[in-house]
Amino acid sequence: MDIIHLLPDSVANQIAAGEVVQRPASVVKELVENSIDAGAQHIQVVLKNVGKAVIQVIDDGKGMSPTDARMAFERHATSKISSARDLFSIHTLGFRGEALPSIASVAEVEIKTRQANEELGTCIFIAASEIKSQESVNTPQGTNIAVKNLFYNIPARRKFLKSDTTELRNITTEFLRVALTYPHVAFTLTNNGTTIYNLPASGLRQRIVNIFGKPINTKLININCETGLVNIRGFICSPDQARKTYGEQFFFVNNRFMKHQFFHKAVTEAYSGLINPDCIPSYFIYFTVDPSLIDVNIHPTKTEIKFQNESDFFQILMAGIKEALGKFNITPPLDFDTAGSPEFNPVQSEKDTAYVPRITYKTGYNPFNYTTGKITPEDSDFEKTTASPVHSKGKVPANWDILFDGLKEKEESVQTSIPGMSEPVNPVIPSTTCYFQLRGRYIVSPVQSGLMLIDQKRAHERILFEKYLEESDTHKMAGQKTLFPETLELSAPDFMLIGDLLPDLKHLGFELTASGKNSYAIQATPPDLSCNRAKEVLIELIEYYKNTEGNIKNKMQERIVSALAKAIAIDYNTSLTCEEMSEMTTRLFACKHHNFTADGKTIIHILKYEDVNSWFK
Repeated sequence: MDIIHLLPDSVANQIAAGEVVQRPASVVKELVENSIDAGAQHIQVVLKNVGKAVIQVIDDGKGMSPTDARMAFERHATSKISSARDLFSIHTLGFRGEALPSIASVAEVEIKTRQANEELGTCIFIAASEIKSQESVNTPQGTNIAVKNLFYNIPARRKFLKSDTTELRNITTEFLRVALTYPHVAFTLTNNGTTIYNLPASGLRQRIVNIFGKPINTKLININCETGLVNIRGFICSPDQARKTYGEQFFFVNNRFMKHQFFHKAVTEAYSGLINPDCIPSYFIYFTVDPSLIDVNIHPTKTEIKFQNESDFFQILMAGIKEALGKFNITPPLDFDTAGSPEFNPVQSEKDTAYVPRITYKTGYNPFNYTTGKITPEDSDFEKTTASPVHSKGKVPANWDILFDGLKEKEESVQTSIPGMSEPVNPVIPSTTCYFQLRGRYIVSPVQSGLMLIDQKRAHERILFEKYLEESDTHKMAGQKTLFPETLELSAPDFMLIGDLLPDLKHLGFELTASGKNSYAIQATPPDLSCNRAKEVLIELIEYYKNTEGNIKNKMQERIVSALAKAIAIDYNTSLTCEEMSEMTTRLFACKHHNFTADGKTIIHILKYEDVNSWFK
């Protein structure tokens, strides 16, 4: 008996929808791209319930005839290609003919469309791949398509949609990718009657400013590189615009957004030495290449694109970015090696008298007196001289410990300037008081089993995390009022995100009030946060938080506390006194979990004596 048969179109369309229509953002992307291909100059995206109820896209493009409007919902129906050869010279966005039938298989779709030379347009209603009606209507030129009740016939798919905030963030991401590609086209995006973006037709620089806010305008650096292989244009941002999370990184090729980790590496290498290794530069880079040199059909969403001779593009891109940075004097200064070079002292006048240093030493001291295997009582008097090393026990340290001594314990309490650590505490670590910094990153101290290394920034993060978490669990933190409130200007998505976080930020001591379009006035800050860092910390909070997947309401307080601790913690290369290192170590060991940060990174490592001894065998 035969067991192989053709799938019904409705089932085949739902299978295709599994790749093409993953969430409301996928629908927005496909419909807006169709409007672009139709030559629209004004595109409106209207959402209800972040697209779960309605996604409506209205354009003033060339529209469709009644026959074309019906054919557009057939599988693999397209006006873009007619032969396999056309796949290698694609200049349009939607060409596979799967988007509309896939959307119609998992939602209710109503489309109204009219061409310029027609008096009346056509209206088609489709549900679950079945055309329910088609009739003539009076409608403006262009296309008005409404997708309603997405996944209504696949409850399991609808159940796995993310929170409204996450879904809206995904929609704005897809919306902005198209808006940045076509700045000469006007776009609007609204949700439940609230305008999120209103972008008039403009140049590229103004489009970037309209999206990401006025502060970015002074950070943009023009890049323009023309070669026989590729033309690269657009903007990169100054190093101080770099963030620790992704968000303002955009590649486009032939007016199509793409993701490309290899080219991203070229950008980061061009910024080498200008930004911290854990930061990501912002860029808006546009490639124009011969379509035959790229393949845009290797992924259903068409965001991953294959280039021929990618290493050549890599070198051209990196060189172009370095040239742009160099023109704006942002390259790091040359640090010439002065080792072995002669030193020149200023000429002294005859009246100047050279200072002759004096040293006090013990004439009878013999460092090689090993007759008893120990330092003799006579030689031990050496530690009483002014040049001797000092130890808190009053004894000469032996063997390993002597390498790390030389820091005298102070009797009086020292007031530290490290946030959240101003109260003196009692030591809980071994009785040694010897601490020193290694390369401005690690606190080093001898312990009984070896040598202890503490990552100072991570240690401070853990201390602040537990401090803030305990305070937020027990009571609301009282913020310190600012005399002159600073204005925090944000992009529309970030403004919405802060709006969701306001109750929890207030619980931690922040007080923000809306002030103008997409901006907040900072009225109060947490007690350990200096007012001049409030804006910086809030931006870091957003960057740390906005790419969170899943329901952002889950463990909200803990995540915000973790982000706040990361933002306030001291930076690497911060010089610490012996007392500050001692206090930080003591506070760290008083934490419930002192070995790891809140996100699981190692804080302490012990270099054991046995490991050191093995080096010298």
